[in-house]
Amino acid sequence: MRCVDYFGINCNRVTAKDGLLAYYIFIGVIDNALDSAHIETGRLVLEYLKAPLPWVGEAYASSDVKIVTETLKSNISEESYFSIQEKLGRLYQRVLRERGATSIRELIRFRKAVGALTADVSYLLIQSSLDREHKGLRRFMKKVGAVGCLIDSVIDLGADRRLGLLRFQPSIADYAQLIRHTMIASLRVLFMYPALFGLFLPAIVDNLRDRFGRRQPVASGRIVPHGKDQLARVA
Repeated sequence: MRCVDYFGINCNRVTAKDGLLAYYIFIGVIDNALDSAHIETGRLVLEYLKAPLPWVGEAYASSDVKIVTETLKSNISEESYFSIQEKLGRLYQRVLRERGATSIRELIRFRKAVGALTADVSYLLIQSSLDREHKGLRRFMKKVGAVGCLIDSVIDLGADRRLGLLRFQPSIADYAQLIRHTMIASLRVLFMYPALFGLFLPAIVDNLRDRFGRRQPVASGRIVPHGKDQLARVA
């Protein structure tokens, strides 16, 4: 929301915040499931998304993946629904390609694509809350999303290797290439938007805290009670 303010855009903040919160919880739960070697979770989510109207019933609470998907659906505007559905389909395909990367160069390319697409969905979620279309904000979000995914990769590469999520064994040179590429991309964004440095730095710190305070992925994909409290907020 600070980025929206930076661009001087009027916005329904309550609707936008609820939509983004639902999306980020969704991303966290799905990412946890994928990291637990449940790569088919993405296909299940796309099946759930085929029916635009949220569904509530006994099966609704049977899995966290179902809960967060249905909660996300309830926070998507009618005019953006099919665009978001298409973007999430493309995002899943990029994740599959990322898992098949056989070199650090391929991994970097796919990670940037995943980050940009993830951020583009964020924009589509808040689009109906904005007073107008804003291409500059959308480009900015995609650039930041791409850099954010690279930063995540720098933090997570070792853990991903240990969990068997990589098709190759990264060397010291690979780590150096990833760090160098990430630093260059990050500096470019900072030079373009220096006034937002105070926003970017805490976000990086949050990523580091998440990595070192994160539990190991669990097969069930269950989320902690705090996440369920957040779901109640956006449902």
